[in-house]
Amino acid sequence: MMTSPLPTRIDLLQDGIVTLDHQHKKVITNTIQVADHFGKRPSNVNQRIASLVKRGRLKIKPSYYLNQQGKEQKYHELNRDQFLLVVMGFTGDKADQFKADFITLFNHVEGERDYWMQQRHLASDNTKLANDNIKWLQDALAKEIPNSMRCIRLFKHIQDAINIAVTGSAKTNRADMTAHQLYQLGQLEQMVHAEIERLRIDGVAPQQIRDDVLTMIRTAKEKAPTSDQTERNLSHAI
Repeated sequence: MMTSPLPTRIDLLQDGIVTLDHQHKKVITNTIQVADHFGKRPSNVNQRIASLVKRGRLKIKPSYYLNQQGKEQKYHELNRDQFLLVVMGFTGDKADQFKADFITLFNHVEGERDYWMQQRHLASDNTKLANDNIKWLQDALAKEIPNSMRCIRLFKHIQDAINIAVTGSAKTNRADMTAHQLYQLGQLEQMVHAEIERLRIDGVAPQQIRDDVLTMIRTAKEKAPTSDQTERNLSHAI
């Protein structure tokens, strides 16, 4: 089983001071960032953590990075509560300002995470809604072309087309999408649901419905909201 290569110190500093993990669940900073901003040696921050762990005030597992000599060095990822506990003993006006700056960043990134989760849930709800009409269409196609891949793989064809319209790739997982992409995906799912419903009521043949829906998806990206619009929505939401 392949493991991910260890980051370097530069990698850890190039990340945002406060970031979201890859699963969009945890809002974290790291002790390399803390040491850099508070003017401490990373080893001093690690000693502070070791002291807190020894006294039973902190439960945390280390991670590792490569130093300039290619040797493994210990660092820690910290959530908001862990960060506050670690920097509690750092004093002075400059330290107090850094604490306030870090908390502001935690608040902002937590807002981004909550907005991303909201868009993920909305996209999921819209997919379930669209799937009801896609299932109807697949059943209708099964009466006309039961052995055709145009029927058998209908769900995949529609979802791949939506993914391509939103991200440029059929293989992009939703967990890897941005909030803006999830918003676009949800809008397309709504459009698929509404278009199948409209064409069905109008008595359009199932094979024509399939073709029209896929064409609509492929041309819908031009009408999608820009990322600037989504950023404005995000700033209002958080």
